[in-house]
Amino acid sequence: MSHLLPPSPDHRAFSVADALADGATRRELAGHGYLAPAYGTRIQRSDDGTITRAQFLDALRSVARDDQFLSHATAALVHGMPIPLAFQTGPVHLASPTLGHRMRRPGVVGHRLKAEIVEVDGIRVEHPHDAFIHLATLLPLHPLVAVADWLLQERNGVPTTKQALVERLDHFRGARGLSLLRRAITLARHGVESPRENELRLLVTAAGHAEPVCNIDVVDVDGRFLARVDMAWPELRIALEYDGEQHRLDDRQYARDIERSAILEQHGWIVIRVTKQHMASPATRVLPRVAEAFARRRLQG
Repeated sequence: MSHLLPPSPDHRAFSVADALADGATRRELAGHGYLAPAYGTRIQRSDDGTITRAQFLDALRSVARDDQFLSHATAALVHGMPIPLAFQTGPVHLASPTLGHRMRRPGVVGHRLKAEIVEVDGIRVEHPHDAFIHLATLLPLHPLVAVADWLLQERNGVPTTKQALVERLDHFRGARGLSLLRRAITLARHGVESPRENELRLLVTAAGHAEPVCNIDVVDVDGRFLARVDMAWPELRIALEYDGEQHRLDDRQYARDIERSAILEQHGWIVIRVTKQHMASPATRVLPRVAEAFARRRLQG
């Protein structure tokens, strides 16, 4: 039995071949009591007759070879990388070594890849650096920058640097997307803590504004802590904040946000708060406010 994925605790998947070898009949396996999450596999039928993504991955475990591993967007999800929703619910990417045979079955994109393999909770998956490189065949520039930002955050458990990412590219000479990856690494920054912050940062710099400092502590003239802000131009005392859904839905968080903005404004800061709705039309609802803040500072100074 393969060790690609650990067995799921509920409705564990098994291969038809193993079940037949253990004495089951094809008639039994085709009966109402089972579902087929992937060709050649079965699970016991759930009460609602649905198949979860975890069960589908478990089914692949039951038929995958020992040398196969998860790659691309599927590897990114296992590692916890921030990738667009469309790729979180897409097909499973399963890779074989370059001399192996691709898996060919519905719901699976088979690859032949060279990659460093690690285990995450018992799951065989390509190393985060290699997953980042292979994502260049799927993602455009800005989502790739968000993944690079994630890799640079020590808290995500992948100690790395821009230099290490660039050096890893040398192991994939001739692969698709290398120039795109180099651009993403160049644009990536330490301290960016969410894809939306990354999108906002790239938006304002593309409009010609100076690079903001990301996730910094603001102090008063006596060095006392005032607030931590998503990004800022400290010398101009301009803060740019992205308020996610939790800021709007959590009353206490919303109150803290208002109080924090008030404290900063009392100390002479301009605070620009941006939401998902603003980002839907940034040319009219974000960039003019940033430009106005810069213009105010020029007039004042």
